[in-house]
Amino acid sequence: MKKVVRKTLKITGITLVVLIVLVLLIPVIFKKQITTLVKKEINSNLTAKVDFDDVSLSLFSHFPKVAISLNELTIVGTGQFEKDTLLSTQSLEATVNLISAIKGTDIKVYGVYLESPRIHALIDEDGRVNWDIAIADTISSSLSDTTASPFTMKLEHYEINNGYIYYNDEAGNMSAEIEGLNHEGSGDFTSEVFTLSTSTTVDAASFIYEAIPYLAQTRTVIDTDIEIDTKTGKYTFKTDAVSLNNLKLNAEGFFQLLNDSVYNMDFAFKTASNEFKDILSLVPGIYKSNFDEIKTDGKAELQGFVKGYYSPTQLPAFDVNLHIKDGMFKYPDLPDPVRNIQLAMQVNNPDGKPDNTVVNISSGHLEMDKEPFDFRFLLKQPMTNQYIDAMVQGNVDLGKVSRMIKLDKGTNLSGLMKADAFARGNLADLQQQAGDFRAGGYFDISRLHYSSPSVPQPINNGRMKIEINNSGGIADNTSIQLTSGHVEVGNNPIDFALNLKHPVSSIDFDGKAAGTFNLDNIRHFVSLGPGTKVSGVLEADLAFAGSNKAIENKQYDKIIVNGTASATEFKYQSPDYPTGITLHSAVLGCTGKNVTLSKLSGNYMGTNFTANGVLNNIIGYVLQEQSLTGTLNLSADRLNLNDWMGTDTTTITSSTTTAPTPFMVPSDVNMVVHAKAERVVYDKVNYDDINGTLTLKDETVRFEDVKAKALDGRIELDGSYSTVSDKKRPAISVGYNIKDMDIQKAFFAFNTVRSIMPIGKFLAGKLSSELTMTGNLDGSMMPNLGSLSGKGNLLLIEGVLSKFTPLEKLAGLLQIDRLKSISIKNIKNYIEFANGKVLVKPYSIKVDDIEMQIGGTHGFDQGIDYVIAMKVPRKYMGTQGNGLVNDLASKATARGLPVQLGEIVDLNVRMTGTMTNPSIQVDLKQVVGDAIADLKQQAVDFAKAKLDTTRQVVKDTLNAVKKQVISDLKDELKNKIIGKDTINSNNLDSTKNKAGKTLKKTFDNLLNKKKKLPSDSLR
Repeated sequence: MKKVVRKTLKITGITLVVLIVLVLLIPVIFKKQITTLVKKEINSNLTAKVDFDDVSLSLFSHFPKVAISLNELTIVGTGQFEKDTLLSTQSLEATVNLISAIKGTDIKVYGVYLESPRIHALIDEDGRVNWDIAIADTISSSLSDTTASPFTMKLEHYEINNGYIYYNDEAGNMSAEIEGLNHEGSGDFTSEVFTLSTSTTVDAASFIYEAIPYLAQTRTVIDTDIEIDTKTGKYTFKTDAVSLNNLKLNAEGFFQLLNDSVYNMDFAFKTASNEFKDILSLVPGIYKSNFDEIKTDGKAELQGFVKGYYSPTQLPAFDVNLHIKDGMFKYPDLPDPVRNIQLAMQVNNPDGKPDNTVVNISSGHLEMDKEPFDFRFLLKQPMTNQYIDAMVQGNVDLGKVSRMIKLDKGTNLSGLMKADAFARGNLADLQQQAGDFRAGGYFDISRLHYSSPSVPQPINNGRMKIEINNSGGIADNTSIQLTSGHVEVGNNPIDFALNLKHPVSSIDFDGKAAGTFNLDNIRHFVSLGPGTKVSGVLEADLAFAGSNKAIENKQYDKIIVNGTASATEFKYQSPDYPTGITLHSAVLGCTGKNVTLSKLSGNYMGTNFTANGVLNNIIGYVLQEQSLTGTLNLSADRLNLNDWMGTDTTTITSSTTTAPTPFMVPSDVNMVVHAKAERVVYDKVNYDDINGTLTLKDETVRFEDVKAKALDGRIELDGSYSTVSDKKRPAISVGYNIKDMDIQKAFFAFNTVRSIMPIGKFLAGKLSSELTMTGNLDGSMMPNLGSLSGKGNLLLIEGVLSKFTPLEKLAGLLQIDRLKSISIKNIKNYIEFANGKVLVKPYSIKVDDIEMQIGGTHGFDQGIDYVIAMKVPRKYMGTQGNGLVNDLASKATARGLPVQLGEIVDLNVRMTGTMTNPSIQVDLKQVVGDAIADLKQQAVDFAKAKLDTTRQVVKDTLNAVKKQVISDLKDELKNKIIGKDTINSNNLDSTKNKAGKTLKKTFDNLLNKKKKLPSDSLR
């Protein structure tokens, strides 16, 4: 018996070990096979850019099924959404059957699990969505496809853990944000009709429509069973388990997908209880402050329905009613309650036609410290007449608010707010005839004080009074006046005033602002990016006038700004500018349409600079991205462009796969800049006493009369850099005059010198040159050598040529040692270059009594093809050299070409091969003829090749310009035919974000951070 037990245990143990080993080995053995299948499935179904770190397999997490996980998965959109990440998740896990996973066919997916996903769902203003990434199916492709997908959906369960979803619909002017999403669903997805059991919790849900927040950081819980009919696309539900913060809702109905753009729905909802406290929980500031301890009284009821069809041209009918009666709430640790809260509100649309929507707050009332505050609001026919009937009346002692409502710790608030205003009638009266429109009243704030830990300086003595007046019953005759506004931020006073007229037709405005503002506080008014800091003091005394109509019509000459503004110790720091930018002082003078810049001084990356000038059309530049024009005068001490543009002056070997991009000349800047600097450091060269003029226009920078000292010599430069026709390969055109430059320093400093004049490596001395050059740069802002073409001259003032392999080889062949090292003085070469080759036109040189005429070509690849016509006295030749000459003469005589050799021998030398491994061929002139004929033929061949290349470049450029012109015309026609609303509610909603972007854009255009100039643009 014991033996049987031991044998049984042994077999069982072995079996368990084998099973454990199999469980551990199967994911390893079949990982590569599954990875291949996953990649194939993604590539055949998605157009988006999909990336993941790894594919892992496990038999433990969902045994007996296999779990296939894509770790660190990201999906990035394409086209206009190519910079937007649709999905990023810690892991996407699918559970499949074991046998099919091993076979690699008919893999059934039973479960899908998302861990910490971040989803960005976007709809642009034209209605295009970023989740349209599936490869479109066609009938023909499905019929011809004989290889079905190895994966089939047999879904039984899915989960989302710790998810984040952001939805933004620019076309519909709505957005939603869901944080801390946990959701799961279970059901038999293979059935035509089945029940899906779901459970959902959301830590914070927000929803904004037409700039109105309907949900704000609302904790949400939904548990419901949904009956799904896959044949009709109908989802039917009924639940009493919907929670929004403390509010419980009952909901039932259905939602049906009829096609890609039409939905049918019919559902109703109502509150599960009538307690006022449940409705109160939807107020974010109140809900987060020990809500359970708040004492409340009163009744509230919320109910509504949505019924009908939703499509791009139709809305469903809807009705939402909220009633509050005798509401009251009181914090347990505060002395006074907010009481007598009454509200009757209905939002109704009986037939889905947008113009039949009615928003009606027929009565609103509350009392704070027995001070009543009443309001009402009615809006009808919002798409046509825009009839309103609104009223607000009451007084609020802000100093007593903290006795009733809990403020953040350390927050102090005081002051008086009074309101008594009304408006009644049609806002949109197209003919602006006298009617029954009436408006009047005031809003008055006085003695305002506010301070909190989040605001570094308190706001004191705030006051402003807004008066509303209307005469004649015409809505457009309404005027809004803000007179004698005043506020003190810390110890800095600000005074302001504003008048608005014709609010319907043109919105005419005029106003003024004067005072001092500490820019440390700007983050409370402008949305700055992460890691961005702004500080300093801004002083201004400005008056302005214009109209919204002028802005829409781009008539910026009708927008007038007068006055002065100055900045002191302004500092800007961001991730793009980690060292920060400092303006010690700057004064702006506004005179009508121009801005005069004076007394500007500052520092950036160790460079001290000053500037002054005039800027034009600055309003059009900021508001409508029109061209900024003007003239600037800049001066600096030491400017290190290597630091400014992140350039490493050492040799770089990079393994990055990110393609570099060239500096893009701004298309909206039309500026003349007169610049000078004591020293500019770029790459490995110091340029001293540099000055010149730069003109930015039409995506082109033109350099004019640029002068500098460098490499023991002087440089004069004219040229241009342009991205107008090719954004990836900027065009350059350079003409320069170099005087008395050190040849060795120039050779090792400039790439183009090494290519055009490789012999410079073996020359020591001084060089002067006049050269014109055109071509293109690559993405890293280095010259594309194959695109360069030009011509000019090289004057070797005085120098020594030594250790030059072709010359040393010739000297050895002729046994003339004095050719190994040649002293050169006032030798002028004329050159042309194109297609990666340099043509050196014939020039003469004399070494002692040895006369040489030299010419030929060499390539940027160091290949050479030179011809030298030599007159060599035989006395300079050694035994080997004379033997070579005699041998050549003997061979010529043997061929019937008798040669008479004198004391001076005429030789033709042909040098081919490369600079480091040349081939030398020596012949007698009497035998092979004049070498000059060979040089002339080289010049003819070079010119023909250059002409062919030029024709092709011109053709390509014309085609590129033609395409751009056609594209611009299409956009212009489209804007004129369709129309483009340049100022709308979205613009107003995004004012803070736009201000932050404009601030960043200004520095980007001024400094063009990390954009490298042409390596040889000053050379």
